[in-house]
Amino acid sequence: MPDTAPEEAPEQFEFVISQVDNAAFPEVTLYVQLLAEDGSAAENLASEKVHITEVGADGTEYNATVSQLAPFAKGDPMSINLVVDQSGSMDAIGKMDGAKTAALGFVDELLASDGTQAEVTAFDDTVSNRQPFTESRELLASAIDALEPDGETALNDALYWALQRANLKSGARMVIAFTDGAENASYYSAEDVAELSRLTGIPVYIIGIGDDVEYGLLNDLAQRCHGGYYEVDERDVAVSLREIYDAIYADQLSMMRIVFTSQCQAATDAYRSVRASYGEEGALQAETTFEYVPVDAVDSFATQAHTDDYVLADSASRVYSESELEQMSLWELYLARNEIFARHGRGFKNQDLVEHFATRTWYSEQYTPEEFDALPNQFSKIELENIETMHAVETAHNSPYLVTAK
Repeated sequence: MPDTAPEEAPEQFEFVISQVDNAAFPEVTLYVQLLAEDGSAAENLASEKVHITEVGADGTEYNATVSQLAPFAKGDPMSINLVVDQSGSMDAIGKMDGAKTAALGFVDELLASDGTQAEVTAFDDTVSNRQPFTESRELLASAIDALEPDGETALNDALYWALQRANLKSGARMVIAFTDGAENASYYSAEDVAELSRLTGIPVYIIGIGDDVEYGLLNDLAQRCHGGYYEVDERDVAVSLREIYDAIYADQLSMMRIVFTSQCQAATDAYRSVRASYGEEGALQAETTFEYVPVDAVDSFATQAHTDDYVLADSASRVYSESELEQMSLWELYLARNEIFARHGRGFKNQDLVEHFATRTWYSEQYTPEEFDALPNQFSKIELENIETMHAVETAHNSPYLVTAK
C-alpha cells in the first residue's frame, strides 16, 4: 500500500482584539489583528472561519451573527487623541520643540487618510483641551504651536479626560500620550484610567521620554489599557517620537473589522465576554476573549480632574495684549472671546459653545442671543478692548471659528 502523507497541521495564529466599538449596539465592531508566527498580520481571511461567541456573566453562551469581515480601509473613521505633556520639565533643551515637530509631522501623516481626525489634550498640573476633534490641519497645528511648558504632571487626569472624549466618537479610537516625568498631580489613579480603558474598549499608548519616567508603572498601565509602552531618548525627541507615532498608526491600519449583531440576553450595562476564534470546527487556529460593556454610559468630560473653569479668568479685569493672545490656540481664542459674553448670561446657538459652557460651574444662561444683543452697554471698556483684540488675532489667522451665528 502506498504511504499516506500526513496531513499538515494548520498554521497557528495569534488573535488580538485591539478595541471594541459599541456605538451602534446591538451591532458591535471588533478591531482585530490575526498575527502569524513571524508577527506579520495575516491577510485574506476566510469569513466562514470567523466565529464570534458572547458569554454572559452567568456563563450562558450566545453565537453571534457576523455580518462583515473586512480590512481597515482608507476612509474608515479613526479618532486619535494626542495627549501632550507640557509640564515644566519639558522646558529642557530640545524636548518641547522636538515634541511639537513630531506631533505636527504625525498630524500631516494621519490627515492624509480620509476619515481620520485628531484632538489635542495638553496637561501640566491641569488638563486643557487645546483642540477638539477635527480634520483641520490648521486648527491642530494651532493647538500644538500653543503648547508651553509649566507646572507639574497630571498624566492620569489627562488620560482619563482623553478616554472620555474619544469615547464620544465611533469607529476606531485610540489615545497616544507622551510624558517625561513622574505622575504627581492627578485626582484619578492609574487604576481609574485602566478601568475606563477597559470599560470603553479604547487602547492607550504611552511614550516615556528620558530617564525620569517611571518605566514599570507606565508600561504596566499601557498593557492594562490594551496599548503599548515606548521609550524615547531625550536627545532625539523629534525623530524618535515621529517614528513611534507612525508605527502605532500603521499598526492600527493593519487591523481587520469584524462586525456582528449581538444575540446575548445579558444586562447591557454589565461586562460580558466576547470570544473570537478562527479556523474549522475542531481545528481552531486562533482564539481570544475580550471583555466589554455594551452600553457604557461614560460622561464626556472628567468631573474630578483639575481642569481650568475659565480660559482667561481675568479678561474682565485686565487688558490682554496681542502678543499674549497670539500664544493661544484658535480654539482657546474662540472660547475666551465668547467667555466674555457667557459671563453676562448670554445664550449661544453654536453647538460647540453650548456644550462647552454647559460644563462651566459659573455659567447660567439668562438671555437668548437675540435678547442679549438688544441690551445696551453689555460690556465694560476692558471687555470691549479684549473682544476687539481677540477678534483681530483670529481674523489675522483666518480662524474658521469666526462665524456669524452664535
